[in-house]
Amino acid sequence: MTSGEPHESDGFSPRRVVRLAVVLVVVGAAAELLLRRSLAGALSLTAAGVVAIINFRWLEVILRQVVQPGQPRFDSWSVLRILGRLALLAGIFAALLWAPRIDAVAVALGFSALVVALVVEGLRRAGVRGG
Repeated sequence: MTSGEPHESDGFSPRRVVRLAVVLVVVGAAAELLLRRSLAGALSLTAAGVVAIINFRWLEVILRQVVQPGQPRFDSWSVLRILGRLALLAGIFAALLWAPRIDAVAVALGFSALVVALVVEGLRRAGVRGG
């Protein structure tokens, strides 16, 4: 844990969430390659996982800047990040429609890696130990 993160004092660590999500994406992509022998599935899962992680990090930055006590700092970079997040999500969903080799289940699993990482961090934060 680094002391520079604002959420460290309450036990929540966005870095830990991202690290776990990256591990889940890598394990999922490896499983796609080894078990299903699907390069398209591994690439779909990886792309969706990367988009979810980037989206999470940008949302964290936006929230840190805009939603704070006192005077919020809503500048042009915040607007660009919000538009960038939307464009990133639109791009992955457009790829689902236009690219014939995209594996929709792998995309769902890629997006779910971040959700699982957030749930694990939430349980850790609450003091509940799983397994």
